[in-house]
Amino acid sequence: MATSQTGAAGTETPRLISRLGVLQGIVPYKRSWLTRDVIAGATLAAVAIPEGLGYAKIAGMPPETGLYTCLIPVLLFAVFCSSKRLVVGADSATAAISAAAVGALAADDPSAFIPLTCALAVMTGLALLLAGRLSLGFLSDFLSRSVLAGFLTGVGIQIAISQLHSLLGVEAKADSTWGKLVATFEHLGETNVADLAIAVAVITGILILGKVAPKFPGPLLALVASIALSWAFDLSGRFGVTMVGALPQGLPTFSLPIADPAMMTGLVPTAGVLLLVQIGQSISTSSAFAVQHDDKYDANKDLYALGAANIGNGLFGSFVVNGSPTKTAVSDQAGARSQMAMVVLAVLTIPVLLFLTGAFAYLPEAALAAIVFVIAIHLMKFSTLRYLRRLPGHHGEYRVAVSTAAFVAIFGVGGGILWAIVASIAHNLTHASRPANSVLTVEDGVRHDNPIEPGVQTDPGLIIYRFAANLFFANSPRLVEDVTTLMESAPDPVTVFVLDASELHTVDWTSAEALRKAIKIVQAHGAKFIIARLPEQTRPVLDYYGITDLIGADAYVDTVRHALKFYDRPTDT
Repeated sequence: MATSQTGAAGTETPRLISRLGVLQGIVPYKRSWLTRDVIAGATLAAVAIPEGLGYAKIAGMPPETGLYTCLIPVLLFAVFCSSKRLVVGADSATAAISAAAVGALAADDPSAFIPLTCALAVMTGLALLLAGRLSLGFLSDFLSRSVLAGFLTGVGIQIAISQLHSLLGVEAKADSTWGKLVATFEHLGETNVADLAIAVAVITGILILGKVAPKFPGPLLALVASIALSWAFDLSGRFGVTMVGALPQGLPTFSLPIADPAMMTGLVPTAGVLLLVQIGQSISTSSAFAVQHDDKYDANKDLYALGAANIGNGLFGSFVVNGSPTKTAVSDQAGARSQMAMVVLAVLTIPVLLFLTGAFAYLPEAALAAIVFVIAIHLMKFSTLRYLRRLPGHHGEYRVAVSTAAFVAIFGVGGGILWAIVASIAHNLTHASRPANSVLTVEDGVRHDNPIEPGVQTDPGLIIYRFAANLFFANSPRLVEDVTTLMESAPDPVTVFVLDASELHTVDWTSAEALRKAIKIVQAHGAKFIIARLPEQTRPVLDYYGITDLIGADAYVDTVRHALKFYDRPTDT
């Protein structure tokens, strides 16, 4: 899709840029967009900078690395992406996955944690480049929205639990989230009232602002207010409040993440998991906003851009980044028209890194934990789970979502995404293997699709049967079962059996044998088997499997109505 385009204002993509395939998220650019992009970029900075500190805490990395996610990866993605809307940055799910995997490997060598985290970002970036080269953007279809809702809910629960000890101002040293919870309860009597008061005030303030003024950057106000109050009242000296501490001043520097080769090899499966999360979250978000605004985008090109963003972030000392649905929505609501808004975000981050890092010496740890806790609350999609529970007919999606949430919350995010993928595929296979097949009847000129039950028929001696899914090995026994039930329980001798085959776009060997068996059952009852509305590409397959020889070439008809030429309606006597 890297073609020369002309914008609505008559601007044209420069030939060199078009040939290189870069800056597609920015050019062609209209001058009238600049004001909106600047406002959107400033709004993003107000949200992304304090959240970046929180995500660094989730990832187990130094706070300044959260600020780095607002600079290098943002610029790299803006250069190489096709999406005009997608915002890339620190993300709670990927940060939690990174922390869990690296923490397990570095348990005996804490000094390896940072280089391993950076190495994981580079490895994830390389996996994304490979995915783009192999055109794997379609894999986002394998993570349903219900599964993602369950996964994010589980991640939210994990993150919320991990922050409880900081909210209370107590020590909770443990290797696992649930271990931290137990340790927190063991030290509950040591709660620092000042820390707890700060945390409650920050959480309450952000949530209230989110209700009454949703466009106002609540986390930024909480950050500034906490630093100001801490400085004014000496909360550390007078009340023993723990501070984040001053951050290193300056821009991120290039360094190769070097760690034990065996440890780095152990990160390969996690890089694969992060790849799937990136595809499922980033590409679906990019697609949704492109459709909403009628923008052009290339999913595989965006995978390349995500790969570049992660490689750059890892080489400049930070952790995995991802496409953010939340920040993309914030940017969109603020009026962003292109990736220029993300460039503005990066530019505004530079003075923070150069001149304002000392202010974090007055940032209470409880305030930062409270910001993370609010992030966790927003991740928990309980309203979505309630919605799925009320779906009429079946609760398959609800069970998949809840089981995913429980699996992630109990066993951690590392294996949780694998469970999410397996559960999603299993649910889809279950759904496809139990199609809502029906028998057509017409009453007073109105068509009715009747469920398969003993004794149902279209007309005396006629059955028009619709198989409501693509026929494959998992659902082919259902075809045989339905045909057997209908033929053996028919109240009148069946003379014509019509298969509405409009959904049979492919037929594998197993399902062809099932179709052959169903035809023989019909023919054993002395009836003619007709196939109506068969997709054109499927006919040669049935010819190859010998189905045509079994029913005759004249048994294929274009419409169900054409099949009635084989049926003589009994006359009433």
